[in-house]
Amino acid sequence: MFPRIIKEQRKNTTYEYLVISESVRLNSKTSTTRNIARLGNIKKFKKGDIENLIDGFIKLFQVEKYGLTNDVRIIESLEYGSIIFWRKIWNMLGLSSMIRKHIHSKERRVKISAEKYIEMMVINRCIEPLSKLGGSRWIERTCYKKMKGYSELSLHIEKFYRSMDYLIRIKDELEKSLFDKLSSLFSINVKLTFYDITSTFFYSDTCSLSAHGHSRDDQPDKVQIVIGVVTSWEGYPIKHYVFEGNTKDESTICEVVKDLKNTYNIEQTTFVGDRGMITKLNLGEIESSGFDYIMGVKHRQNEMTGMLFKNQQVKNEDYTKYKDLLIQDKIVPVKDFLFWKSMYILENHKITFDKSSLAPLEKYISQLTNKDEISNYAAIKPILEDLIQDNKIRRKVFDLIKKYQGHYDNEIRLIICLNKERKALTKRTRDKRLASLSKELDKLCPLDTKGKKKIDAVKMEQKLAAIFESYKRRFKKFFDIERDKNTQEIIGYSLNSGVLKEEEQHDGIFILTTNRPDFNAEKIIDSYKNLREIEILFDDLKHFVDVRPVRHWIENRVRSHVFICILSLLLKRIFEINYMKGKAVMEPLEEISKSKLVYYRVKFSEREQRYQIIPKVTDLSSEQIKYFKMVGIHNPMSLEKYMW
Repeated sequence: MFPRIIKEQRKNTTYEYLVISESVRLNSKTSTTRNIARLGNIKKFKKGDIENLIDGFIKLFQVEKYGLTNDVRIIESLEYGSIIFWRKIWNMLGLSSMIRKHIHSKERRVKISAEKYIEMMVINRCIEPLSKLGGSRWIERTCYKKMKGYSELSLHIEKFYRSMDYLIRIKDELEKSLFDKLSSLFSINVKLTFYDITSTFFYSDTCSLSAHGHSRDDQPDKVQIVIGVVTSWEGYPIKHYVFEGNTKDESTICEVVKDLKNTYNIEQTTFVGDRGMITKLNLGEIESSGFDYIMGVKHRQNEMTGMLFKNQQVKNEDYTKYKDLLIQDKIVPVKDFLFWKSMYILENHKITFDKSSLAPLEKYISQLTNKDEISNYAAIKPILEDLIQDNKIRRKVFDLIKKYQGHYDNEIRLIICLNKERKALTKRTRDKRLASLSKELDKLCPLDTKGKKKIDAVKMEQKLAAIFESYKRRFKKFFDIERDKNTQEIIGYSLNSGVLKEEEQHDGIFILTTNRPDFNAEKIIDSYKNLREIEILFDDLKHFVDVRPVRHWIENRVRSHVFICILSLLLKRIFEINYMKGKAVMEPLEEISKSKLVYYRVKFSEREQRYQIIPKVTDLSSEQIKYFKMVGIHNPMSLEKYMW
């Protein structure tokens, strides 16, 4: 049905009429037009009559759909696609009901919808990470301000802070509920659990948690906190910790192992940790809890790996190829190590000995068992007195043997891995640095024609210290500085070939240790390499959800801020692992963010100043539709479903 103008010829005069017509099909092939109503001669209509006629139709049939073309205005454009996308994953986990349940189990009177404020803070960090004050303003630019159940919420900053206080009170209970939910939804694998720590800095030093420590942000001048995260094999964060800024890596493990055992009821797992976490104490803690471990070893600082290299037990012909690595699997009995280390102490102190003089000590060590308690120095004193005159050296050997109490029958398994590309790169980098330092030393020690130095001794010492300052200090061991025997003045230098050769043995090497005899070396390497997932998570923690810098200084708020960031990371990891199958997510998230909720103001009548505000979601591309469907959103343009 449509309006049209028809012409009629009468007595040499043409008349034009405004009529309402409809199309009529005569048969399957032809159609015609039939007039339904004649509205009159168009020459009798004035401009105002046409407007009255249109207004009358709109009122009569209640059609507020067609506006004036020249008076359509965009009132506001709100963040929409990203909100409903992340809310879908949030609701899939049932996080709002979990938070509400745990808060009300601890707090009798909760006057705010804390779960809604927490949801908005978490989703803000997935989309546009801001401070809590900035986040409260950001909500005004999103569809939350129009959404049922959210539009009436107060956006006063105190509401957000109070919700953070509630969140941290239920941290342990909520993490356990999330672990159970992840187990049921995705059957997460905790036969291997990964643990690592990172740090993030403050601009304030008034928080009780803040302290100076080893900065992983290259901000050593700022105080920090230390964050530890446990993940499943797949990379889902299942537990996190916030420690004081000066906490050492290895000292955090005991608490983690205790939680996995007692709170999460994980009775059997292999604990995978990075270098720097390993000490005899925490490996004992892991084993005493019934867990196995795969840990990286700082091989330059590890006594047992030192024995393998010094005894030339790591031979090139023993390597086998695996992927891009050469590997060796070595077993070191603790008793063999103790006897070798004892001899090494004697050699270092230039104590002469032969095989017969060492026999009593060798016999004593060979007879030790894990049940023996070596607390009485008197039991070994006669053996050491026959061998060593100096009491300090005797005590050093005794302390060594006592240190491994409870582990004498053990065998330590070490997987030695060599990356040849890394080895070549390390050597090139070191050679370049040594050449540069040699040039600096050449400038320091020139001689004049009479053989006298051009620089006085004090200035030379100052310049020498400046050459090896900061990070260059670690290269000083490669140089022997020659001095005058009488005056101790610097007269030259040379490269220490022995130290250099020993260092080259370690180039491109990384070493793993484990107590899993049933895992072959290849499986151990693959398990350790999966620790990279937690490194990716830490990168996301600092760059995707932007945990730093911490803008709070009350301890509970600091902890809550970190928890909000971890919850945001959990949402991202679910999308990344479960839906994108490990592929990059930034392009999909960018596409989804283009979907906006736009409010138009449409004017219907110039005379009566009638208008209406109409909401509409921007048209979706095929890519956007694909990503929405991926998480179960089949009609993202349905405002009735997602808004009110």
